[in-house]
Amino acid sequence: MINDQTFGVIAFNLSALIVSVTCIIYKLIIPSRLKLRNRIFNSLIIILAIDAFSNIYGEIIRGYDMAHETALFLRNLNEMLYFATHFAIAPIIARYTMLKCGIEHKIRGFKSVAVHLPFIISELMILTNPWFHLIYSIDNNLVYSRQWGVYVVYAIGGLYFILSAVFVFLYWDMLNKLERIAVIYFYVLVLIGTLIQMIFSNISCELLCDAIGTMGMMLILENDDDRRDYTTKAYNRNALINDMSIYFKYKRPFNVIFIDILNEEILRRLLTYADYEKILMEVVKYLKSINEKYDVYRVGVNSFFVVCPETSEKKTKKAAGEIFSRFKEFWTYRGRIVTLNARIIQAGTGDGISDLDKLFKAHGSGVNVDKDGVIYYEELFG
Repeated sequence: MINDQTFGVIAFNLSALIVSVTCIIYKLIIPSRLKLRNRIFNSLIIILAIDAFSNIYGEIIRGYDMAHETALFLRNLNEMLYFATHFAIAPIIARYTMLKCGIEHKIRGFKSVAVHLPFIISELMILTNPWFHLIYSIDNNLVYSRQWGVYVVYAIGGLYFILSAVFVFLYWDMLNKLERIAVIYFYVLVLIGTLIQMIFSNISCELLCDAIGTMGMMLILENDDDRRDYTTKAYNRNALINDMSIYFKYKRPFNVIFIDILNEEILRRLLTYADYEKILMEVVKYLKSINEKYDVYRVGVNSFFVVCPETSEKKTKKAAGEIFSRFKEFWTYRGRIVTLNARIIQAGTGDGISDLDKLFKAHGSGVNVDKDGVIYYEELFG
C-alpha cells in the first residue's frame, strides 16, 4: 500500500527526474562538440535521472505485495543500481572540476591512481554486496538494514566533494564571475539538500537539490557561446587568449599549428561574404575532425590556430603535414569549387613559446618565410 509519506518521496524524486531529463533534452537539442569534460557532465545528469527513477521505482515496489523471491530480487537490484550510480556522483564532480580548471595534466601517474583508487574501492564494495553485504542487507522479511560499509562509501564521497571544492578554491581565478556564482550555488544547494535529508529522513530532497544545482552549472559552465566565432563555430580570439593564459600559468605543454588563408581578399571579391564564411565553416569542420583533443580557434578574418595539448612534436608535425596536403586540394560548398592558398606553421612550448607575446610573434613571423610546405619554428627566425 502506498501511503502519504511514500507519495511525498515519489513527488520529490519525480521532480528531480523531470529536472534531470530536462537537462538531457537541452543537451540533445543544443549539440556541441563533445569533449571529455562534456561527456563527464552528461554522465552526471544521466546518473541523477537514474537515481531519481530508482528511488521512485523502489517506493512503488515496496508498496505492493508480490512473491517473496521476486520482491527480494527487485529490492536488491534496485538498491544495487542506486548505490552504484549515486556514489559515483562525487567522483564525477571532482573529475569535472579538474577538467574545468584545466589541471588534469597535473594528475598523472601515482597522483592519478591516488585520485581514482577510492572510487574503485567503493564501487567494488557496492558491486560485491550481494555476497558480502558490506553496504546493506535485506533479510527474509524484506527488512532493509544499512551496514558499516555504507558509511565508508559516504566518507569516500565526502572526500571527493572536498577535493572538488579544493580544486575550485586553488584555481578560483580561472573562473569568470558567472562561473563562480554557478559553482557556489551548486555547492550550497547540494550541502543544504544533503543536510536536510540527513536530519529529516522523510524529506527526500537531496537528489532534487543535486539536479537543480546541476542545471544551474549546465546553463553557465557548459554554455560556451560567448567563446565561439559566430559563423564558423570555432573558438574565438578571446577564448584563445583566456585558454593560453591558463596553459602558460600552469605550464601545460602544447603544440600549435597556425593556418593563414593567403588569398582571402581575392575570394571575397569573387564570392559573397556569406559564401566565403560558409567555406571557412567547412575548413573548421575539417580541422576539428583531425583529433577530438585538439581545439580550433579563429583568431582573425583569415587566421586559425589548432592547439594540440600534451601532444608530441612528432604527432603535431604529422597533423600539420596532413593539413598542408588538404589545402592543396579543392574545397567545395553547394557546387562551388574553391582553392584556398594557406600558410601552415608548426610550433610549441618545446620551442620556447612561454607567453602570449611569443605565441603571436611566432605566428606573425611566418610572413618572412617563403616555403611550399609546412614551416617549422626553427625556420621562422633563421
